[in-house]
Amino acid sequence: MEMTMHLSRTAKGQEEIFNHGHTLRPKQRQILFSLGNGISFAELRSKLPNCAELESMVNDLLQSGFIQALRDMASGTGKPAVAPAASAAPGFAAPMNSALADCRSYVLDFMSALVGTKSPAYRQMSEVQDIDGFNAVLPTCRRVVAAVASPHQAAEMEAEVARRLGR
Repeated sequence: MEMTMHLSRTAKGQEEIFNHGHTLRPKQRQILFSLGNGISFAELRSKLPNCAELESMVNDLLQSGFIQALRDMASGTGKPAVAPAASAAPGFAAPMNSALADCRSYVLDFMSALVGTKSPAYRQMSEVQDIDGFNAVLPTCRRVVAAVASPHQAAEMEAEVARRLGR
């Protein structure tokens, strides 16, 4: 397993921790709890140095849907490991430049994968027609992703947008 792979809890993992699901073995619950709002596999290994089966337990948690692997933080791919849903992008205007359209599509895909499409922030972003509107709605999207998923994922989304816009 890549040491730079970033891991975070899914909604199922959050429920296991906070609603006392107790469907996991104690060591797996400890791993789930240790992830917090998301850390790299290397950080998890340093938090749990005596866990000989860490990699296999992390793989089990990934396959069971309790945690998710995000993009490699050292690479510049900018893609979440979760499969984003296709963005509907209602109201897409032809005059929108391609870099802005690409960024808007990226944010909508990112949000649909982590937050869903029913969020008012998702709706607002889907209605964006220009850079001013995009810049006005992006902080709202960041706050929603931070609240629902994790602050780290929100920062990842914002950094990728900046990269795509050449900021």
